[in-house]
Amino acid sequence: MMRDVLAKYVVVAHVAVLAAFLAWIHGGTRVEYLGAVPWLSLAVLEMTLILPPPRRDETLEQARVRVWRKIVWDPLLYIGLALCVYLLFQAMNGGRTLAFDVESNVWAFLPPPVGWGPFCIDPNEARQMLYWFVPASAAVLGIRHGMNRRGKLILLRLLALNGGCLALFGIVQNLSGSHRMFWMTPMNDAFFASFGYAGHAGAFFTLMFAANGGLFVHALMLEAERRHAIWLGITLALNLMGALLSLSCIAIVCSLAMLVLGGVYAMRHAWMQVSAGVRLKACSIFAVAMLLGSGFLFFALPDNPVLHRLQTMTWTSLNGLHEGRPPLSSAWSIWKDYPWFGVGGWGYRHYVGLYLNDVQRAQIQAGAANVGCDPLQFLAEHGAVGAGLMLGALAVLLFPIGRRLWFAHTTPVGGWTGERWLLLRISPLTVMLLAGIGVILASGLVDLPFRSPAVLVLWTIALACAPAFLPARPAVMESTAGRGRQGGGETAATQTE
Repeated sequence: MMRDVLAKYVVVAHVAVLAAFLAWIHGGTRVEYLGAVPWLSLAVLEMTLILPPPRRDETLEQARVRVWRKIVWDPLLYIGLALCVYLLFQAMNGGRTLAFDVESNVWAFLPPPVGWGPFCIDPNEARQMLYWFVPASAAVLGIRHGMNRRGKLILLRLLALNGGCLALFGIVQNLSGSHRMFWMTPMNDAFFASFGYAGHAGAFFTLMFAANGGLFVHALMLEAERRHAIWLGITLALNLMGALLSLSCIAIVCSLAMLVLGGVYAMRHAWMQVSAGVRLKACSIFAVAMLLGSGFLFFALPDNPVLHRLQTMTWTSLNGLHEGRPPLSSAWSIWKDYPWFGVGGWGYRHYVGLYLNDVQRAQIQAGAANVGCDPLQFLAEHGAVGAGLMLGALAVLLFPIGRRLWFAHTTPVGGWTGERWLLLRISPLTVMLLAGIGVILASGLVDLPFRSPAVLVLWTIALACAPAFLPARPAVMESTAGRGRQGGGETAATQTE
């Protein structure tokens, strides 16, 4: 009996611990504290192979055989292995010293030990990439093969709880007036909770707020899950406060937009499933909450930092561009000179000075270590090969989402939930997960959320979990006609996981 319980949720616990560890340890950006990450990643893979959740009428031994076979045929296994081997080779093929070439009268880096392969400037810096992509690969494989639909729901709830606790810790830390993270580490710049950069904190809590919002609506709409609505509502408020108090312009705007639009969407989604009295009550509560929240933000505390940030917000601050950051053309030029393998993990910071003129070099500030456009930085540092592997993994993760959305789209109107629009036919949890995923992806074009392992791993977890709450095949939707009204399509999804 105990073994069966462990088999159902042991992978869930391991993935949750891995994601929480990265979030609490400086967002995963302090590699000197990440010694446990390889072991946690290995534990996730080990538990996935040893204690996978058995299906109905399936023994644990049969489940192991099934999972082993599915993992062997999963393209993400080979993409992840190829990417990790590539990053390891890149980190080992260095370092390179900057020297002045008398003949050419220019500064240049000396050749790497292996001239034909991927290289890096500083092996210690380049090795950090393994602390980013190894846990992300392990978590995705654990989710895809070591969890059923219920396990993925519990994982998201654990992560929402962790986000709420982290936000609460950040609030207490702010109220204490401390300028030291964890009251120990001195910080020169503004920080929140365990994140030393506002953009990382904002991206983490914005994504967590989106997922938590979907979980909250999911719990309200299903009678069997309604007991979880109270604590999910508390963590929802805490994650929203975390996004706002990060003081990231992108996080403030996006989280407030998702609050308003998500609230309207949730009420419309549930409109045909509740009575007129419940509709009136929900609309009243939502309107009062918006009015009270706006009054508290704008009038009760007129000197609060969030309002000050909103008042001083400009287009430059919103799109992530900062004075003193080198132009994006420098990263593009680096990639054109090293198109296949790039210049190695964190190599941009070493090369950027060679691609700027004297005036631009004089204007560089601390933020110049990053491009301010994550896809472009990954391309400049890992080349077409490394970036291609990352895009391949993303395509594999997006494929089941797109396929299941197509199943929902092609279902005859009235055959499932009775709604005409696709957004009203699928689970609000999936909609909010995809909204959070899209917001972080868009912010990565003008900022650097994916330079934090905690955000990168959380984002991949959301991608891997999203298909579980969509219908797996059209035939199921047709056979469950009329039953989806109780859960906005949850019945069909439940039958297929």
